[in-house]
Amino acid sequence: MKSRILSPLLILLFITACNGTIDVGIEHSSTGTATPNPTVIDTLSPANTVLPTVTQSASAATLSVPTATLVPGNTSIPAPTITALANPGLTNYIDDRSTPSQVIVSFYNAIDRKEYSRAYGYWADPATSLGSFNSWSNGYGDTASVALVFGQLTGDPGMSQVYYTVPVILKVTSKNNTQANYSACYVVHETTPDVFGAPPISPMSIAQGSAQPSDINASNASVLASACSGYPAGGNPPFSASSNGLNIDKSNFVDNRSGPVETVSSLLNAINLKQYVRAYSYFQVPATFPGSYDSYAAGYTDTQAITVTFGTPQSEGAAGSLYFKVPLALKVSTTTNTTQTFVGCYTLRLSQPANQTTPPFQPMGIVSGKFTQVANGTDVNPLLPTACN
Repeated sequence: MKSRILSPLLILLFITACNGTIDVGIEHSSTGTATPNPTVIDTLSPANTVLPTVTQSASAATLSVPTATLVPGNTSIPAPTITALANPGLTNYIDDRSTPSQVIVSFYNAIDRKEYSRAYGYWADPATSLGSFNSWSNGYGDTASVALVFGQLTGDPGMSQVYYTVPVILKVTSKNNTQANYSACYVVHETTPDVFGAPPISPMSIAQGSAQPSDINASNASVLASACSGYPAGGNPPFSASSNGLNIDKSNFVDNRSGPVETVSSLLNAINLKQYVRAYSYFQVPATFPGSYDSYAAGYTDTQAITVTFGTPQSEGAAGSLYFKVPLALKVSTTTNTTQTFVGCYTLRLSQPANQTTPPFQPMGIVSGKFTQVANGTDVNPLLPTACN
């Protein structure tokens, strides 16, 4: 596995659940020792795309994203702040599987936004863990908000399989303003992307979870210390990770579809890691574009590394879908020590999540792209504003 930094996290989300309880799935018995008393660090949630609610055609809007070059290195590059057709009634859209904690955050973000098909899809086997989609989604209604406090994550790595044990406190406020705490534990599973030799790929997902009422006056540390009692417990995960960095270098891991820049960054990161099946998965209909997997992967045989400069994305909504155009310049280093420079544009599509009422959920994906090679050393910044024309 590649390097990532896991940070405990406090994030205020709004969810709905039946009778003030949290349905996190079926608890499975397991063996292991309790997670050691964790150090709790509370941080704010990341800024991500605020998606508009579009039921009919909407006028085009421009996303305000600073132009930034993502270059190899260990320096964390913050996610761009994206402004769209904001709906004050919705929280920011988070669809991030880069780390175990971000999978849990994304799950509750989907619940908050009433995007139940998306939430259901964060589970590896939701029919077993949650039951039927209709029964599960109909169970939400009385909870107004929940704050998540994460404890110390542990990992149990195998040759290509990693199971992360994630202790978390659910601090629930009901619509009648009563409050309750729940001691919860999730097991998040990841199959190392390197092992996939052909599509499809299975992203990081929730394998199991459970929640039990806890004393609202108890300290966070004491609740988290026993939250995962009875679940598998390993050592510290075998890597460090940034939950939100968009550094596309192979030292990082980015699997983030929260916005168009995040999605394209994930694609380029997968290419730099030579995880071509994962890269192929960011295309919405890959058989149509870019074509067959074998031809697509073979096209990167001589690619050593890619760096990128993003321009300013644009978005427009039409008939329940959002379309994004992302101008970018790519500097490609080859295995023969040559360099090539390309300027072009990716078009991405997201069917409005709230309109996707039946699983499986279709995340944001790339639908087309066009690139032109330019001379090395060209100042690409003046070319980006027209790259998507």
